Amino acid sequence: MNPPPAPIGNSSLEEIVAHRDLSVHFQPIVSVATGHILAYEALSRGPRNSPYADPIPMFRAARECGLLAALERGCRERAIESWVATGLGELLFLNASPEVLIDPEHLGGKTLALLQQHSLSPARIVIEITEQSPGIDPDLMAEAARYYQSMGFSIALDDLGDGYAGLRLWSQLNPDYVKLDRHFVSRLDENPIKRRFVRSIIDIAHSMDSRVIAEGVEREGELDTLLELGADYCQGWLFARPDAAPHRIRELLEARLASLAANRRPAATATEIQRLSVPLPALDADLCVAEASERFSRLPHANALAVVDGRSRPIGILGRQQLMALLGKRFGFDLHGRQPIAKVMRTRALCVEAHEPLERVSRKVTGREESSRDEDFIITDGGRYLGMGHVINLLQLFTEQQVQLARQANPLTQLPGNRPIRVALEHYQRQARGFVACYLDLDNFKPFNDRFGYALGDRMILALAKLVSSELGREDFLGHLGGDDFILLLNDGKNLHRRLAGIQRRFIIESHALVPADARAAGGFHAKDRYDQWRFFPLVRLSIIALRVGAEARVESFGDLWSRFKPAAKRAGNGRIVVRLDRRSATVGE
Repeated sequence: MNPPPAPIGNSSLEEIVAHRDLSVHFQPIVSVATGHILAYEALSRGPRNSPYADPIPMFRAARECGLLAALERGCRERAIESWVATGLGELLFLNASPEVLIDPEHLGGKTLALLQQHSLSPARIVIEITEQSPGIDPDLMAEAARYYQSMGFSIALDDLGDGYAGLRLWSQLNPDYVKLDRHFVSRLDENPIKRRFVRSIIDIAHSMDSRVIAEGVEREGELDTLLELGADYCQGWLFARPDAAPHRIRELLEARLASLAANRRPAATATEIQRLSVPLPALDADLCVAEASERFSRLPHANALAVVDGRSRPIGILGRQQLMALLGKRFGFDLHGRQPIAKVMRTRALCVEAHEPLERVSRKVTGREESSRDEDFIITDGGRYLGMGHVINLLQLFTEQQVQLARQANPLTQLPGNRPIRVALEHYQRQARGFVACYLDLDNFKPFNDRFGYALGDRMILALAKLVSSELGREDFLGHLGGDDFILLLNDGKNLHRRLAGIQRRFIIESHALVPADARAAGGFHAKDRYDQWRFFPLVRLSIIALRVGAEARVESFGDLWSRFKPAAKRAGNGRIVVRLDRRSATVGE
């Protein structure tokens, strides 16, 4: 027997549901890489100044009282009505509990009728499956999801990574979007274990042609790491809080996205995928199959064409072979010729941004299922259609880049060598934004090498390269000049001293582990100096000369500046010196 709904002032939960005493707020889902807004998620709340103003206890109580289906129906109705009133045209994410989704009484028909009342297409709606309820049969859940997809809805799976049930359901569903649980997003930039989990989840999702949305993004450090790992979209307070009238703050959101995108310049050595774009014409979504066939006949070298909406945003892809298989059947033209291509296109097309690094796109393409690895992909610029990409061209470009990098890399560490370092410095200066140019040098390394041999010296060089590489942000750069000299370029100078001190501490731990026990115990070793005299040398230490380059500073020779301040860094007790460079002067210390 269900317990009676708890009263709230003069209202019970039954009354709230019956009178739809609900408010709806919308939170954007965005792509920082493209600067565009993908969608808004509808978030329903109960009456203000009541325990049900928080949606979690409201839905929990509704589940316990047998009112969940009625509450979700009311939320969905209010959400669609409020959404239409905003006049916005992005996708709309609507939450649905698993037990309601699999209930035969609620399978899509009522939602479809509601959309028709408001002249909304199912293609603009994403059904987001919320928290997993115990005892729900994953097979029934997968069947219900396929039913919604057959009607034109997209499916999103919420809180991915939150328990075994979610992962099991993911393996049986074919969701268009997966939402990364906020547990993995919080402080992601500070947790290497989380980074490994998130990279694996993103790679798996992309191999299934699903797009990844990271929830709960609140800090720019989290955003940078998510972009580095390849997340497609983000949602969180960093961009905007849920709002009942999102159209009124639209300009603020767009300005915020533009600012975040401008602050995230591509890596200095990145090869952008724009070079691969083949400018094939796109197909309008309302085009019929017969007209699409005629377009293909005029483009004999096109394997596939993108299908776009009225704003030139890709919504699917139509392949030549797919079209021929459809029309090549008996009575194919009679049966399918007048159908809109939106009914037959593949909606799960791989879309990549023109400014994405080659390595990330290569990982997305090769991570797809084997049957679709050779298929063309769509290239966009700011979310709008730019052209098509061919896998063979991608592989050729990737191979060329690898050969070029190998020629210019340091043979020991495989890090970029002298020429890429020069290119990176020029790239950073052209951005007209501040950055930090660091010279890393090992004190007492030559006598150490002479005393203990080049093999041990090489191990120490490799240890330094590995640990500094692990500290790099998305837009940072590390190069190896040769010997024990490295160049580290940091995109910004936030927490600079703490960052550099952390690298030095880690090097002490890892380098001391390589030193023979007697030298470690003595705090140094005996070796010949440059005058061929035996003397005692302290253990190898990492010295850092960091140049804070201001946005208006122009440096003609970084090498001269590093050489000028190198003695001061070696004399410093902590082994580092920070020099601030502006347009006219260099100031030591901070």
